[in-house]
This record gives sequence, structure tokens and C-alpha cells, in this order.
Amino acid sequence: MGLPLSRRVQTFDRGRHHRDSPQHRRRARPWPAAGHEMIDLLPNGEEQALAENFAQVLAAEAPLARLHQGTDADHALIRQLAGLGWAGLGVPVDRGGLGCGAVEEILLMREAGRQLVGPRLAATMLAAHLAQEPTPFIDGSRGASLAIPAGDGSWYRFDHRPGDACIAAGEGLALVEEGAFANPVASRAIDDSVILERGTLNAPAGDDFASRRFALWVAAILVGTAEAARDMAVAYAKVREQFGQPIGAFQAIKHRCADMALRCEAAWAQTSFAALALGGQRSDAAFQVSAARLIAGDAALQNSRGNVQVHGGIGFTEECDAQLFVRRTQLWLHIAGSSRAHQRILLACQPPGIEA
Repeated sequence: MGLPLSRRVQTFDRGRHHRDSPQHRRRARPWPAAGHEMIDLLPNGEEQALAENFAQVLAAEAPLARLHQGTDADHALIRQLAGLGWAGLGVPVDRGGLGCGAVEEILLMREAGRQLVGPRLAATMLAAHLAQEPTPFIDGSRGASLAIPAGDGSWYRFDHRPGDACIAAGEGLALVEEGAFANPVASRAIDDSVILERGTLNAPAGDDFASRRFALWVAAILVGTAEAARDMAVAYAKVREQFGQPIGAFQAIKHRCADMALRCEAAWAQTSFAALALGGQRSDAAFQVSAARLIAGDAALQNSRGNVQVHGGIGFTEECDAQLFVRRTQLWLHIAGSSRAHQRILLACQPPGIEA
């Protein structure tokens, strides 16, 4: 003989052994009325068509095989993309650009991340935003390289070519001329397809909004990298057989791939929302961008590592493309602010929806 159940427990019980509520406790209810907003994160028809165009061009012109050919793999690619007007994608029409917004820019960066396009594309697009005369960067007649602090007073510069301007991504973002980066010495990057130099740079005070824009782009790039790693793992799990069946039929592989897909969905949702927040100049834009960068960075890192695991022994070899995703992810995680820096931004911001 057990103790009688309380009315509340009987309400939650679905076994029909006790008199039960005629409706489930989680039945549909109307949305809260005031103080809440509904935001559509799905791309509209024009944005979807633009994303498909980005994907088609980059898949054709930037195959992963190019990264096995050594350094400076993306120089010709960036000039070609600039010829399509993509370097001025977010630059206002009255300054020679296409006049698109933050959402369109992250769609491009997402596809660039899928094809592991290097920092030169983002640097050239940032130069088009920051330059007094953006036309040379928009039409591809001039490029830009990216420089980040090394932590000891020196700076790293990526993929520099003679005549490039330089984007100094330190405290804020600033555009400086080529000669500002002094005493360059060749250095070794974790990603062999990137040209890396170390030198000194006297960078002026930067633009905070441009810095947030860049962090948003890096988040979108990392989402694309996470998605490409997921797709590569799933494709391999379908064709690699063990014990007479594809390895994707085994629970361990199945769950790993499902986790990779969930990380991608979460990262892209947050990145899309951050783009809307930044484009709409919301008060919580800095919070949302840093959250996107952290979630996307974790997704790219976990998925690129998971992709290697799904491939097994061959995934650890240089011949397999899986290692390219690990290397490129590690590179991007040190650009546009480290994860620790974005954690500090989140801690310094008042969480949205919480009143002081």
C-alpha cells in the first residue's frame, strides 16, 4: 500500500491510473504579448539566391586542393572576387559599393569559410569599408593584408603582397599604409597555405564598430568551416564500410555527426541574430557578436576535430583534407580577438533582457 498521490502529481501523471487533467501540462499557449519580439532568422528569396551564387562561385574557383599547393593560394581568387564586386558588398552605393547589409556579408563569409578562404578576402573588404577612397579595393586593383598583435609588442601580418594596405586589428580596427609595418621577418604559421610575417607596427586608435563587424565576419567564417567539416564527416561515414556496412550505421559515428549538426545550427542562428543586431545598431550588438564568435569558434573547433576522428587513421595524415579544417580553424581563433577576449566582453556587457 502506497501513500496517496497529491493532486499536483496526479495532474502530471500520464499513466491514466489516477484522474488526470484532460490536457497535457505542456499544451499550446499563446505567446506573451508585450515586451517580446519575433525575429525571422531565415534568409528571404533574394538573400537565398545570393548565398547560392556565393556557394557556386567559391566551390568552382576555390577547391580545397589549392591549399595543398603551398602558400599564397588565394591571391588570384581575391582579385577575381573583387572583379565580381564582392569586395564592396557592404560598402554604400554612393561610395562605389553594392550597398548590401550585414546579413549579406555574413552569407559571403559563411561560404568563404566552407572553402577555407584565407584572411586576405576579409582584409580587402575591411579596407573598402575604412578607406577614404575605396575604389581600388573594390575593383581589385589594390589589396590589403591583415595584421594582429603577437602579444609581446610585435605584430603578425598575413598574406602580404607589395603595394598592399594593412588592416591593424588590435584595439579597434585601423587602415594603415604598407610602410607602417616595419622590420618584417618571415615566420611559420600553423597553416602552411598562409604567408606569415612578424614585425613592428605603430597602429593608430581603431574603429570599434569596424572591429565588431570583423568579429561577426569571423564568426560566419567559422560557421562555414564547421558546416564543411560536418558535411565531409557525413559523406565519409556513408561510403566507408566496416563489418559489411557503412560506419555511419554505428551509433558512435551517428551521434558524433548529429552533435556536429547541432553545433552548426546553434552557431548559425546566433550569428544570424548578431548580424541583425549589428545592422540594426541595437544596444546589445557587442554582446551578440561576441556570443556568436564564441559559439561559432567552439563549433568549428569541435567539428574539425570530430571530422578527423570519423576519418580514423587517414584523418591524421597530410594527404587527407580533414587536417586543413583543424589548421584553418586554429588560425581564425586567434584573429579578431581571442576567445578569452570575447568572454571578457560578455562579462562586461549587461545581458540583454536583464535590467540593472
